[in-house]
Amino acid sequence: MDNTYVISALEPQKKKKDRYNVYIDGEYSCSLSADSCVVFDIKPGKQIAEDELKRAVMSDNTQFAFDSAISLLSFKMRTRAELTHKLIAKKIDEQAVDAAMQKLDKYGYVNDVEYANEYVQSAIKAGRYGRKVIAYKLKQKGIDDDTLEEVMQALSGKEEKQAAKKHLLSLNKKYQNEDAYKKRTKIFSALARRGFDYDIINTILSEDDED
Repeated sequence: MDNTYVISALEPQKKKKDRYNVYIDGEYSCSLSADSCVVFDIKPGKQIAEDELKRAVMSDNTQFAFDSAISLLSFKMRTRAELTHKLIAKKIDEQAVDAAMQKLDKYGYVNDVEYANEYVQSAIKAGRYGRKVIAYKLKQKGIDDDTLEEVMQALSGKEEKQAAKKHLLSLNKKYQNEDAYKKRTKIFSALARRGFDYDIINTILSEDDED
């Protein structure tokens, strides 16, 4: 049989007026939002079963995790892994984080495929990175292998070549005072570090020499 407690006090927190400290038998037990107190009828003098109190805390933690995730997403899109990491870093219970992520999935707030596609298109349009670096950075952001393979297949060699050409323009200015051999070597290395395919680099450099 579950233990039953008597709520001895409910005190508003000094810094967060919408949250309350719950005391049982004169000792601090947990903190809950005002909404959670209403939903679970948390009030002084009430008897509450241990499982019911645990449900109240889990529900409150899940809502806090969800609200925190929405706040993070208001600044920019994030992957599921990024959000999970940041929420856990806030010391939110992992079970509550998992529940919040399921809620975010349900409402379509988290979509790693959409995130990865937008990241690829943005990187390519800006000419910042080639295929290899894009894949590496997405992997760092927690994009799984299946999603990564799907979005990278959609990236054509033509698009990567166009991105490399954009970067080549700035590199030509940067190394304009170098002799032809050093200039080509430095540009090749710079493009390779940006993750562009070697064949694409050789192709655009040869085309640039012909211009």
